[in-house]
Amino acid sequence: MKRRDLLILAASCTLLGLALFRLLSPGETSTRRISVEAVEIPSQPIKRGESSISEASWTPPDDVFIVGWAPDLGAPAALPSLYLMSGATAILRVERGSVEGLRTTFLPSGTGYLARKGERIQLRLQLQNTGPDGETGGARVLIYFHPVAWR
Repeated sequence: MKRRDLLILAASCTLLGLALFRLLSPGETSTRRISVEAVEIPSQPIKRGESSISEASWTPPDDVFIVGWAPDLGAPAALPSLYLMSGATAILRVERGSVEGLRTTFLPSGTGYLARKGERIQLRLQLQNTGPDGETGGARVLIYFHPVAWR
């Protein structure tokens, strides 16, 4: 065999070995699948000058990390506040009159709020009616989460 043939054989064996190593080694993906859950607070009548606090809840099916949300307010002109809460902790929120908070928001990369299986996650809508009698418009939110991978 010539030197050139030996180099080609060595390179081929190295590439084959690398390919076999990648195929047989346990694969860990750097990203996790995101699940989505929708929670809705229905619209309710509200009189002029009244305050309203409405809630809806969701219970995670397993231990999960909540990583983001996509809020939608039925009456954003009423300047409501919307909170995604676990007990007294506000995980995500749209403060009164904040239009910036009405877009899909994710927590910083590598973080999330740990919600345990059976823990009640609440969506709370608060508003003060300064206009005529009407409807609250309700609120809807998509909660983005992924399962906890314990090692």
